[in-house]
Amino acid sequence: QRGTVSQLISARAQALILPDASPVAPTDRAALENWLENGGLLVRFAGPRLADEADELVPVRLRPGSRTLGSALAWETPLGIGAFPADSPFAGIDPPADVSVRRQVLAEPASLEEARVWATLSDNSPLVTAQPRGRGLVVLFHVSAGPEWSDLPLSGLFVEVLRRTLAFSARADGAGEREITGGPFVAQRVLD
Repeated sequence: QRGTVSQLISARAQALILPDASPVAPTDRAALENWLENGGLLVRFAGPRLADEADELVPVRLRPGSRTLGSALAWETPLGIGAFPADSPFAGIDPPADVSVRRQVLAEPASLEEARVWATLSDNSPLVTAQPRGRGLVVLFHVSAGPEWSDLPLSGLFVEVLRRTLAFSARADGAGEREITGGPFVAQRVLD
């Protein structure tokens, strides 16, 4: 479903995906924080707006601006995705060698102690971070949801990491990250 934050929360959404768009309005921010406290799953994607004007609804504090191929805070060639940690929801997936990242938002190193790093680039900079909020969970992809910043959205890997991320929603005790042994809950059979 598509809609405003208040419409989606009123429709009892268990997970919300916010691509980089306009800033979150103060009334929406309060509603989102309350929704997270009660067990919601918020998935964010980076982009120019978040790079220049980050808000508090991210798992880590972000450095202003973005790290771009060819800029001052950059790397020489696009980076690949590093191996997923054993305690990540993405553990067991082999990152494809042909997926590269050209731009990302960077986390303040000290803030990484307060969050979980689910995925990194080959230079160990965070690609996906997560942090519990009350009974809920905030997940940030440090790249855009489209192909402007990386090849990730064009890959089969994107489908699998989103599926595993969204598996944290719809839990009776909220989306908050708990013991990951065996991965997040995934439906084995679905009845309509």
